[in-house]
Amino acid sequence: MATTSRPAGVTFVAVLAWISAVLQILLSILILTGVLAVSSVSIPSTWFALVIGFVTLLVSFGLFGGRNIARVIVTVSLVLSIVGAVLQAIVHQNANVLVGSLITVVLALVGIVMLYTARANSFFS
Repeated sequence: MATTSRPAGVTFVAVLAWISAVLQILLSILILTGVLAVSSVSIPSTWFALVIGFVTLLVSFGLFGGRNIARVIVTVSLVLSIVGAVLQAIVHQNANVLVGSLITVVLALVGIVMLYTARANSFFS
């Protein structure tokens, strides 16, 4: 549990996680209610996205509160994002995909670094 003030980097990552969760939940609800029609998205995958959105929301609150388990979950998620981006770049071998993958990798690395600075380590200890 947090014993020091929350570092700005941790707040930044937590806010991004919160925004991501809210958008994922809202879009999932819009798809499930038929307000938003997306032909390439299945109902089961939308329910899965809704659950992931709620989990992400809980994890973002954990980051705000200095819960180390939340930091670990976000780190694993960011590492998986890096792996996915690299695999996409390898599979598609397209300049646009390469640029998107590079941006994903850089942002994920920045997020990981922000969660493991000296101040962040103190906050999560």
